[in-house]
Formats: sequence, structure tokens, C-alpha cells
Amino acid sequence: MENDFDVIAVSPHPDDAEIGCGGTLAQLAEEYRVGIIDLTNGEPTPFNDDPEIRIKESLEAAEILGIERILLDLPNRTLMDNINSRLKLAKVFRQTRPKIVIGMQGTPQASPDHYQSQLIFDAAIFYSRLSKWEHKFDDLPPWRIKHAFYYFTAREMLSITQPLQFIVDITKEFELKKQALLAYKSQFRAHHSYNPPIVDWIESMGLYFGSMAGIKYGEVFYGRKMLNLNLFKEFLKTENSH
Repeated sequence: MENDFDVIAVSPHPDDAEIGCGGTLAQLAEEYRVGIIDLTNGEPTPFNDDPEIRIKESLEAAEILGIERILLDLPNRTLMDNINSRLKLAKVFRQTRPKIVIGMQGTPQASPDHYQSQLIFDAAIFYSRLSKWEHKFDDLPPWRIKHAFYYFTAREMLSITQPLQFIVDITKEFELKKQALLAYKSQFRAHHSYNPPIVDWIESMGLYFGSMAGIKYGEVFYGRKMLNLNLFKEFLKTENSH
């Protein structure tokens, strides 16, 4: 595992990050080094009997998006915010040294694993920068992550009341996002229990977020601290380019 990623998204299960921010990751991967850390392998699930199949699908999805993938292999369904989980993720942050990290906005009602992943994510960002604790991370030096954001899946959409929201235009990348999700045949193609099908579901979510910003397809994010941005200049650049 080489150092120095630009962007790392943290996903409780393979396919969650693709659902929440796959288009944005594909867009960033055109210029930057981008990865996903899967906290669990996502298994067992009702429609798959072999965890290796899910791993193979996740690698195929990563190839479609043009990103790299790391499996932390914490336990699915019993994922918990504890010292072991925090240290494991913080160690990978120290190894990969990302400039930006993106975690899931989870709620206990939607999925306990999703909620626990957010708690682990927040703690690992803190643990990653702690000095005089190198012995807990195989002597890896501290790494301070300056920018952390959160993505949503459809299950968490009802909780979108957070401040500092922004939307990324993924209209050009939407087809890649769709193909990445369809790589998970064991989850989305092998059965017809999802009503509507996953592609319709993802398209509706993308159109809904896009409509908030006057674009076709969008992905929404939020942060927890003020950003030093002069959007007035960005608006003027856009207007002057017309």
C-alpha cells in the first residue's frame, strides 16, 4: 500500500460509497489519486453465499470508477465503534495520508452499521493526528487530515438537515456510477426484490439532488467546519466564460 492519496472515501460496506459519492470519486480520479476504504466485506447478505464474490465485484466497481480499494475487514452486521476499529482505520489514514476524507452520514434507524461507521470515521480522523502514540500504529508518524466531508445514501436522505451542504455535478459521470453499481451482481442484478430496481433508485436520487442546484445529476455532501472559499469569484468566472 503506497502513501499519499489525494482523496479517501470510507464505506461501511462495498457499494455504499458508490451509491453516495461514486460519481464524484470518478470525477476526481481523472486528476487525482482516489481510493475507497471498505470497513467490512459486506457479507453475509441474503443474495450471496460467497464473500469472495462480493470482493471481486467491489474491485470491478473500483476499476470502472478508476480508483483504488482497501478492505479493512471489520465484522459486518456487528460493526462497532470501539478502540480496535478506530485504531485500524486511523492506521490506514497514517499509511495513505489523504488530503481529503469522505465518510458516510449514518443514522441508527437506517442501518446500525452505517451509523457506527460514521463514529469510527470521526474518531479515526482524530487518532490519525495524535502524537506520542506511534507505538499503536507500527511507528507510523501522525497524519493531520485537514478536510473531512460526509455523503448520504438514500436510506439517510431524511436526515439531510445538516449545515454546509454542497452538491457536485456528476452529470458526465452518472453512467460510470451506474455501471459501477451494476458490477455488484450479487446485490443488485441477481434478483428482483428491489422495487424500484437499484438503477431507478439511484437515478431518482441523482435527479433529486441535481434539481436542488439546477443540474441534471448531483451528489450532496456536507462538512462540519466553515470553508475558506470565495464563491463570488467562481460565479463571476462562470458568467465571464459565457
